[in-house]
Amino acid sequence: MPPTLSDYNYAFGDSGVVLNTDSLPFVDVLQVSGLDNAPSRITTDEHQGMDGTYIDNPFMSARTIVVTGEVYTSPSDPDTLLKTLRASYQTNTITPFYFQHPGQGLQFINGKGGGCVYDIDANRRIGKTPIQLTVLCGDPYIYDYPASTGVVQVPTVTTVGTGFNMAFNVGFGGTIPTFGATVYNNGTHTAYPKITLNGQCTNPTFVDSYGVTMPFNLSMAATDSLVIDCRNRSIVLNGQVSRRSAMTGLKWFSVPPGMSTTIFFGAASGTASATVTLNSTYY
Repeated sequence: MPPTLSDYNYAFGDSGVVLNTDSLPFVDVLQVSGLDNAPSRITTDEHQGMDGTYIDNPFMSARTIVVTGEVYTSPSDPDTLLKTLRASYQTNTITPFYFQHPGQGLQFINGKGGGCVYDIDANRRIGKTPIQLTVLCGDPYIYDYPASTGVVQVPTVTTVGTGFNMAFNVGFGGTIPTFGATVYNNGTHTAYPKITLNGQCTNPTFVDSYGVTMPFNLSMAATDSLVIDCRNRSIVLNGQVSRRSAMTGLKWFSVPPGMSTTIFFGAASGTASATVTLNSTYY
């Protein structure tokens, strides 16, 4: 759960120090770079026999976020907050960098700590330390928080028939109701859902509104959990075992900007449920 942020507040991690608050000690943010477009990944090739160059730039490279500011503390204890910031911005695990801007919802970018840099100078006499904080983002996308979420159960047959002997015409047999989880991408970039499948089932299959099918040759126990990450194209069982080979199709779900999708879930048997999450995604 992220911290509560106001306009022009920033925080690295769910329990990270909130930047740009007004209560001593605090970090006064003077500038943030890296929240615009991430650098384009450019490939060039010269035209043969004529002037000009082929330029391809359909993808983005890593994004680097740099926060420049000033730490204000009591002159009698300038180091306690700085120690916390050094530890927070040196993490080597993927951590969300949250930010809140006027007129927008809470957003985040996933990254690793790139360091906390500051000098010790005469400013400490008045409790001020100029500082620079860096976050290195291998994933350049900006995401909305919270995610759009839907839960879907394995369909069960609902009997609607009646016993004989009865006069015709009457309906008999059964129907399979439609079970689907609808998620939304309100962003400007294609978004990729994550599906978490929990519980017992055999040969689960997912189908989305665009006709993409993701079938699996797989048997899961009641205590099993399978995470299908459509962006990273990974399938992990119980947090540690790759089951990418269990996917018998070649296509992965994605949702265009400004669109929604409904993901339907079926299986040969079982009582499992699937949770679909999708964060609106931006350049």
